[in-house]
Parts: sequence; structure tokens; C-alpha cells
Amino acid sequence: MATTPWRLVGKAIGVRPVISAEVGRRHPVRVERYMFQARQQSLPALECAVLVVHLGGARVSGGKLHGSTSSFIPSFALFLTPGCPSEWFPEGPIDVAGLYLPAALGNRFARLVPDAGGGPAGFSFSDPLVTSATLQLVEELARGPRADTRFMEDVCQLLIRQTERVLLGRAGNRLSPSRTQLGRLRSVLAWIDRHLGEEITNAALARQAGLGESYFRHVFTRAFGVSPSQYVQQRRLERARELLTMTQLPIVHVATECGFASQSYLTTCFKARHGVTPARFRRAVTQQVH
Repeated sequence: MATTPWRLVGKAIGVRPVISAEVGRRHPVRVERYMFQARQQSLPALECAVLVVHLGGARVSGGKLHGSTSSFIPSFALFLTPGCPSEWFPEGPIDVAGLYLPAALGNRFARLVPDAGGGPAGFSFSDPLVTSATLQLVEELARGPRADTRFMEDVCQLLIRQTERVLLGRAGNRLSPSRTQLGRLRSVLAWIDRHLGEEITNAALARQAGLGESYFRHVFTRAFGVSPSQYVQQRRLERARELLTMTQLPIVHVATECGFASQSYLTTCFKARHGVTPARFRRAVTQQVH
């Protein structure tokens, strides 16, 4: 029996997915969620197209996609056409979802990738609807037998339609930072991680990059598809999730450590991003562990 593309990926990264299921009846999409830590990942060329969505955790930098350098942060997505291998270097634990598309849909999407020339290619982008829909999908799947099948099918169709709109240039932001920009911005990203508990302004970040504030905002947004302030908020929420998962710090202290003005503000932002309060998220993680 032939090995399925998702089994090839699981073997390549060396971990079992925390979620693996098909969504849809007529033309099902295989959805998997992976949480792992590794220094390097080489993914083989697959016979089907794959949409990879970075849901949380560390940056994935220094990746090579047909020789071009890329850098990914949470909320980024990557569409890989059939036959496209890739190599990635996570900088820490990551949480990603892979959606393996049926042949007819994947081939149709592949023809929409700009500059692909009909050959294997990757298309990296940032789109908040794609990210939020993917997160809704995998979190509903995590409910197991209690999952709402009709809801998941609707969300999956929305996700597919929005991805198509991105490939057509009608939504989202394509990510194509230059090597020079990445070199400058990586030091800024590292500085942000070291100062999440403090006030972080665009002016301070621009100084770290050695650029004027207005031009820095333009370069950053063009490179990563989100503004500097949006990125800082994402990293604060990711750090909060790490602390809620790995420590027993009171939530008010988590808020302070991550740069939120109050516990209530952390709760508001966390619920908007993850659909649950920090307290409920911590309880759910604890139950999964035990």
C-alpha cells in the first residue's frame, strides 16, 4: 500500500501529529496539527499540494525553498505545489497545521501561483482569515467525537476560498523580504523577544534597525505582512501561552511578564486570539497532560 503524503511528513519530522483527520465528504481535506521542537527539518516533495499555517511558537528562519531564503513567524502561511521540497530551521518549539489538498483542488491552486511557470513552487503569505480559520478548524477537531462536523466543513470551505483569493492577489500579503531586509530585521525580532515585558515603540525598533521610523514600518510590514505593533502583540500572546503551559505563574504575573497593562487586558487579547480565556486555556492544557 502506498504511503500517504502526511505519513511521509510525519516520518520526516519524527513526531506524530496531535490531530489527524479528514474534513469534508466529497473531496476531503486531510488536516494535521504538529507541535514539536527541532533544529532542522527537510520536507520531501509530495504528490499533493499542501497548505502549511504557522499557528504559534518560535520563528522559522533560514528556510530554503528552491534556494531562496525565507523567515516565518506565527500567522504566516505557505502554499506548496505538488512536487515542491523545502528545508526549514525552527528557532524553538513550533505549532503548525498542514492541510493536504485533494488532487483536483491542489492542481488548480498550483496553476494560480505567480511566477511558478508550471513547475514546483512555494507561495508564502500572511492573511488573518486563513490563520484564524485554520485555528478554528484544528481546535474543533481536537474535540474528537464532540466536534461539529457541519461547522468544520463550513470553516474548511471558507479557508479554501480565502486561500484561492490570496493566490489570485485579491486578499492577504505576499511575503518576499530581501536578504538585506531579513538581516536587519532578525536583530529587531530578537530584541523584541528580550524586551516583551517593557514598552516597545516603533521609534525604538527603528533605532535597532538603523532606519527612520516611517521607512522601518514600511520595510517591516512589507517583509512580514503585519505591522511592527501587530507583531509585538502576537509575540506577547505567544509568550503568554508558553508561560501558561510551562509554568504555574499566576495569570496576573503572566500579564506583567508579557507586557500587558493588566490581567483583564491579557484576557481580552488572549480570548480574541485563541477563543478561550487564559484560565480556561491553562485548565485544558493541564487536562491534556494528565
